[in-house]
Amino acid sequence: MASETLNIALSSPPDRDELVAEIFVSSQQLAEINTQFGYFCVEIYPRQDGQPWVLDYRQFLQSLTEAKARLIERIGDLPADEA
Repeated sequence: MASETLNIALSSPPDRDELVAEIFVSSQQLAEINTQFGYFCVEIYPRQDGQPWVLDYRQFLQSLTEAKARLIERIGDLPADEA
């Protein structure tokens, strides 16, 4: 599991007012970055089989950074965001 590719997709889910970045491992959603509270927020989702996610730290951090960058490219940076 630790060496699987993480994929990023931008989407507009019906339960969100703004664009979000979704991070997937294969076809399972691992996380979502959204701005629903006025800052960049990460939601981590459980695996479908109930087991813990085991991820390469650098790859996961890189995917979070890339997902945020893609959101900024589309919606702009948030004034209160310092990271």
